[in-house]
Amino acid sequence: MARQERPIDPAAGPVESLAYDLRKLRVEAGSPTYRAMARKTGYSASTLSEAASGIRRPSLDVLLAYVGVLNGDQAAWRKRWQDLDPMPAAHLPHRPARRPAGRWVLAAVLALVLLGAGTAWGVGRGRPEPAAVPGCPAVAGGTLFTATTYGSGAKVRQGPARAQPELYAIPAGCTVGLTGFCLGEPILDATAGTPDVRWFMVAGGGVLASAIVHGNPPDGTGLSRCPGDRNQPSTISLRVTDEAGRVTLNATGSGVDVVGYAAYHPDPAVPDGPPAWHQIALTARGATVPWQRPAGTAPVVAAVACLGGESPTEVADLRTLDGEAVPAAAHRGAAAEIACLYPVAK
Repeated sequence: MARQERPIDPAAGPVESLAYDLRKLRVEAGSPTYRAMARKTGYSASTLSEAASGIRRPSLDVLLAYVGVLNGDQAAWRKRWQDLDPMPAAHLPHRPARRPAGRWVLAAVLALVLLGAGTAWGVGRGRPEPAAVPGCPAVAGGTLFTATTYGSGAKVRQGPARAQPELYAIPAGCTVGLTGFCLGEPILDATAGTPDVRWFMVAGGGVLASAIVHGNPPDGTGLSRCPGDRNQPSTISLRVTDEAGRVTLNATGSGVDVVGYAAYHPDPAVPDGPPAWHQIALTARGATVPWQRPAGTAPVVAAVACLGGESPTEVADLRTLDGEAVPAAAHRGAAAEIACLYPVAK
């Protein structure tokens, strides 16, 4: 059972009021768990929970990720954060500073995932957003989805590779209107350490790497073509070795740059329960992935060609630990969905 959050009095101060309204937004979005939100944002569940704790003002990046994944108005929340003075030192208890929750190494791309119609929580599509940061380009109406720049900002290029000419740069904190995505040079996400071959097509022209912004296309968005792009993955081959429960996985394939791995077995915490797919890793093609097989299980393992986090393809190879191929038809969809998730620190 999930631990209950401590009550917050919104009248106690501006930080408490902000946290109270963040919790309210989460309830209105269907009360997704912090772990589910973590998979969509790339921040750990503890970091997101702390943002709504009322103890201190969250960082702007965390706040926007929290709000965006719940389909909140990011521009309004950004303005509210900017108007909120940092908590006075006298308001904090006199104790050694806590180490930041971000001490865990996250294997997750920051992604304000835009879910398709019928999903209870996700960023709305096609909605103009005001440019609240100096230097941000205006977002035109009718875009398919949006993403937010962070860090040092983002460079819009003529084609999907870093060698392509730069058209212009967008500062951090801007909302960018996007019309689709094509495939190009793999870019490593600085926060997650996971690769992504998607390049988002900017409304008005040019592309920018998915890995350098917070945002994902709505579920079901088809692949588009752009000048200088590459073909999507077509084949993948998984090699498995198992030595006394210590499993090694390695996969390569045609057009494959990002590989998600998953295993089908009962939850170790409920050994008598039904089997399900569990993610092992999301990594680059050719990387050797070690995995400790749960005791007493004989799982099926899968390697899936992914385009990036939350972006699976139907190209998959399923095998037993003996290396025997398993027909993928019945399991491909479920295996791909889990294998290509943004990994989350446990």
